[in-house]
Amino acid sequence: MPETVFLSLQYANVILLQGEDQHVEDSDQIPRENGMIYITGDTHGDFARFSAKRLRRAGMELTQEDYIIICGDFGLCWAKDKTFEYHCKNFAEKPYTILWVQGNHENYDMIGEYPLEEWHGGKVRHIIRDKVILLERGQVFEIEGKSFFAFGGASSHDIQGGILDRQTVDFAEQKRRADRAHLPYRILQESWWPQELPTEGELQEGLRNLERYHYEVDYVVTHCCGSSLQDRINAGTGRSGAPDLLTDYLETLEQKLHYQHWYFGHYHRDCQPDDRHTLVYYAILPLEQKENANAVPVPDQTEGEKDHGKG
Repeated sequence: MPETVFLSLQYANVILLQGEDQHVEDSDQIPRENGMIYITGDTHGDFARFSAKRLRRAGMELTQEDYIIICGDFGLCWAKDKTFEYHCKNFAEKPYTILWVQGNHENYDMIGEYPLEEWHGGKVRHIIRDKVILLERGQVFEIEGKSFFAFGGASSHDIQGGILDRQTVDFAEQKRRADRAHLPYRILQESWWPQELPTEGELQEGLRNLERYHYEVDYVVTHCCGSSLQDRINAGTGRSGAPDLLTDYLETLEQKLHYQHWYFGHYHRDCQPDDRHTLVYYAILPLEQKENANAVPVPDQTEGEKDHGKG
């Protein structure tokens, strides 16, 4: 089987690696347009990449007209505790707006406490006023003159030890067995929620909304990707990732949908599988910036690809 080749991201002035402060010269500042849109990947509750200092060092001076879209596993809505309060205050003071789609590591019960509202043509939940906004599944949004189809969610694969339920009589024994075997597990409605995958109603609503746009949008933003692309991404990495109802749904959309570019997260690396898809993790990319990409072999698993925070 031939080696899968991806395009690596070489955005020297926009990749923000946690724990690194990168500096760019004034000549490398990202050209400004009114209402800039940026894309980034899973944060898992670690928001260091959004510090004003790091953004400035990377050549990004964000304003109240700008947006950063997170491709799932944001990690803000995990527990209503002092950490949540701290981050809410911090995001409320930022000039730009955070938009995000659901990942598989979100507290869906907590998210559901926020009411559905209409925003820019689709359904959203305002988590922090107009500063942090969840883009609901299957919605099409008009933002800065561009159309975005959003569909969050994915299957959790860090559950080799099972999904444990504290209400079952053998919970303690199941947990001991998983701990002894060093197998990762999740606990129902504490670190895993069945809503990580969409309902049939959400799948159908996505199709109806795309029909209104005649299956043509500018951008697609998801957490996982279609089944065949997922196979390519996981090939040779040792990662599991069987197709599921969501990856098969996205695979079907690949055949029907006309779009300029598709951005997604979930697989914990920064690369371009091809010229129409960008997998994003640590990078913060200006929308449509794809130049300076070179063909390289798929990278091996590294420390930087492991889950962080609540992942």
